[in-house]
Amino acid sequence: MKTTNTRRVWQVVGMGVLMFALVIGSSIYTNKQSTSTEPAIQETSSGTVSLTIGGFYENRRVSIASGDTVLNILQTLNTQDPKLQLSIKEYSGLGVLVEDMYEQKNGTGGNYWQYKVNGIMPQIGADSYTLKDSDSVEWFFGPSEF
Repeated sequence: MKTTNTRRVWQVVGMGVLMFALVIGSSIYTNKQSTSTEPAIQETSSGTVSLTIGGFYENRRVSIASGDTVLNILQTLNTQDPKLQLSIKEYSGLGVLVEDMYEQKNGTGGNYWQYKVNGIMPQIGADSYTLKDSDSVEWFFGPSEF
């Protein structure tokens, strides 16, 4: 009888240790999972901008992530809208410029693709202008303003 009681005590102790290990292990796994997803959530969206492309889009709301540039949103839109047919070219000292959109190529009739942010034409390429939440981006095809 003494052996049976000793055996039963060890079984209860063993079950207690096993339960403790499962609870602690589950807690550690849950904490690691929630920590690893936090950065992804923070990086996915930092706001929206309004995008107008003369004659094609009027005040289209576009989500942006931290660090997105004017060019980034065009490139993203290009993957979603096959009619856009975005063509870009890098120029030394100027950066990346839009060469062609919607079959309107730079130089045609003395017109060029240009952009404004919040009504102001930046003096940098679209690849260098970092967007902020609520910015308004307008692309237009017209005579060079430089």
